[in-house]
Amino acid sequence: MNLTISYRHMDGTPAIESKIRQKAEHLKKYFNGKIDISWVCTVDNNLQRSEVNIYAGKNHLYAKSEHENLYKTFDLVLDKIERQTRKKKNIQKNNIHSKFKVPATSL
Repeated sequence: MNLTISYRHMDGTPAIESKIRQKAEHLKKYFNGKIDISWVCTVDNNLQRSEVNIYAGKNHLYAKSEHENLYKTFDLVLDKIERQTRKKKNIQKNNIHSKFKVPATSL
């Protein structure tokens, strides 16, 4: 897993970095193999933002959240990414199983 953390209009602290690493480790269970995660934290007029880009093989996921608390944005982004991964996996699973369905014949 490659994790890149960058900051815009703010300075990073070890506490923020450790929290981001903890959240990124949580995402590892959804992907097999190599994952590239780019996490960007931004501050604009007392509004905190987090953006996450994940490249895992052919899959690309992106999520962005805004809140007054930076740590809350981490949770919101993680929820969005988890929702996207579940949706993609369900679509892939349905596509695989739909190939084996027997078409209905009319009498």
